[in-house]
Amino acid sequence: MFQAISWALFVIIFLGVLIHMTVDLVGGKIRSKKSGELHRFWWCGWRKGLTCFSKFKRVALIVAVICLIVMFFTAFSGRLAADQLMTGYVLMIHVGTAPVFILCLLFLIVSWGYQCRLTDAEWKELLNRLKFKSTNPKGSLLVIKLTFWLAMILSVPVSMSMLASMFTIFGTHGQEVLFNIHQYTSLALVASAVIHIYLLLRNQYK
Repeated sequence: MFQAISWALFVIIFLGVLIHMTVDLVGGKIRSKKSGELHRFWWCGWRKGLTCFSKFKRVALIVAVICLIVMFFTAFSGRLAADQLMTGYVLMIHVGTAPVFILCLLFLIVSWGYQCRLTDAEWKELLNRLKFKSTNPKGSLLVIKLTFWLAMILSVPVSMSMLASMFTIFGTHGQEVLFNIHQYTSLALVASAVIHIYLLLRNQYK
């Protein structure tokens, strides 16, 4: 069941990104940048004139993304290909990468939290969207901020469910429930992170 849900979700995200990019290209919302206009590391949010702390935040973001990619391949490659759980060195790599990922997320929450807060205009836009009213999304960062906070919120049950499952006080059934919570919230975390990173790169290249 988890394998089928994972494949379906990743296919939907891939098709959604592909359609979104196609619409932007046809609509002329993505333009070619002149030589030297973009930093060579633009794909990680790097640009000219960053302060030392801003560079440190980008480094933390890069480390977090690398850790997420490592954990994704160690956890999902076996599940997606043959519906097999992690064992041996693969499990050790996954478990060893997790603390680094969590520490980077904690730093990103503290350093980016204020910048990613919703403004009054974005709250109004969100309420209008919930009421199915027309909005003007031009220049809006609402979806980018929402995916950021969704990823941060999902990291809590992802980490806590795995940490709690290491203790025997929950019993066999409780550990199975915690494992299911861990894998499904991890799937949601990966999906929200992929969408967030795509939107960041798209906004960087507009």
